[in-house]
Amino acid sequence: MNKQSSYEKDLRSIKLKRFLSDNAILVIWVIFFAASLIFVEGFASAYNIKNYFANCAPLLVVAAGLTIVTLNGGIDFSTTSVISLVSTISAYILVKTALADTVWAIIVAILVGFGIGAVVGVINGLAISGLKMPSFVATLATKLIFSGVAVWFGSVYYDKVSLSGLPAGFTALGGKGGPFWIPLVIAALIFMLIQWLLSKTVFGRRVYAIGVNPNTARVSGMPVRKTIFYEFLISGLLASLAGLMYTAKNRAGITTLGDDMFVNIVGSVVIGGTSPAGGFGSMKKTLYGVLFLTLLSTILNMLSVPYTLYDVIKGVFVLIAAGLELVTREMNIRAAAKAAKV
Repeated sequence: MNKQSSYEKDLRSIKLKRFLSDNAILVIWVIFFAASLIFVEGFASAYNIKNYFANCAPLLVVAAGLTIVTLNGGIDFSTTSVISLVSTISAYILVKTALADTVWAIIVAILVGFGIGAVVGVINGLAISGLKMPSFVATLATKLIFSGVAVWFGSVYYDKVSLSGLPAGFTALGGKGGPFWIPLVIAALIFMLIQWLLSKTVFGRRVYAIGVNPNTARVSGMPVRKTIFYEFLISGLLASLAGLMYTAKNRAGITTLGDDMFVNIVGSVVIGGTSPAGGFGSMKKTLYGVLFLTLLSTILNMLSVPYTLYDVIKGVFVLIAAGLELVTREMNIRAAAKAAKV
């Protein structure tokens, strides 16, 4: 009886350690969220809670695309330029073309937005899978090119750096001028789609396998180049969707909209636990990263932290969270080894 009790106690301990290691950032988020409700004035208001989750939605969408790329051991710097260019062009279509104030303007703006993401994704995919350029180099180049195009377009066709006056039918994508939950539904659908893609399909298994060892995957007969191409195409498309959502949320086209977003995008993926080396991670972990980073930004803004200290404090917490994720991952490995012995 004592032996059985000891076995059950060890098993419960192992399960607890595995849960904590798999969900470390979620645990941190719950603690921070609860503390914010109590100690941060105004955080618990219905308006702020809705705004917080609305801020999470487009970040989760663009981070989903980067998650796929990162699982392959790659990086996509161009996501921010896609967001900026989509914002710039879509707003122009909605406000300054002959289609303005019609439902066709909204349809065309959305289609053109996705077209921009597809073009950037195809260029990245061909450069990396076809020309075998490092993803760092290829996507940095496209980031510079398309960010420049966005600024140039705005300087020629905008009166200012931004263009407002977007129709309510479009701004509803960002939860403005319509039900606040629309961006949450979009983000939830993207989350489930990418989660299914990575966990239930052949494509997902190939993404993980190539991330672990591309040479072994190639020898095994996997279409490595094709898989990499589709990864960057998906990343471009999801970045364009996020660009549309951010534009709708801001109710304006902004030529530099994505310029300061890359830290949050890549931070959400890495902090959540997706390894930059590839082969380890999931959409669930990216969701945790998005919730945590957005919460941290919200807290700092509500506490009126000086801008000069904003990045310092954020960087410290990011470093701590990422370090904790590495520690808990090691705990998970040890717990799995112990479970095998038990």
